[in-house]
Amino acid sequence: MGLADHEKRELEAIAQHLEEDDPNFATKLSKPPWLAWLSGTTLFVLGLLATYTVGLVGLAAGVSLSSWPLIAVSVAIVAIYPVKVVIALTRKQK
Repeated sequence: MGLADHEKRELEAIAQHLEEDDPNFATKLSKPPWLAWLSGTTLFVLGLLATYTVGLVGLAAGVSLSSWPLIAVSVAIVAIYPVKVVIALTRKQK
């Protein structure tokens, strides 16, 4: 459901006043966040690398401390993305 014409005009007037009052703030609002510039595949790869890094560091710490709970959590962290990929592929095939 779209906005009525008078509501659109009111929003445009508010935006105009904002630009006049504080142009720097208006510019910040008009720029998308840096994540919006990245594609979904790029975000997935960055998440994959970050997850593997955290998981492998935790695994190394668990081995050096002989802590089986830390090792188990780290293995689960490392396995999250491969499981996610397999689930996504099986859903696409159906």
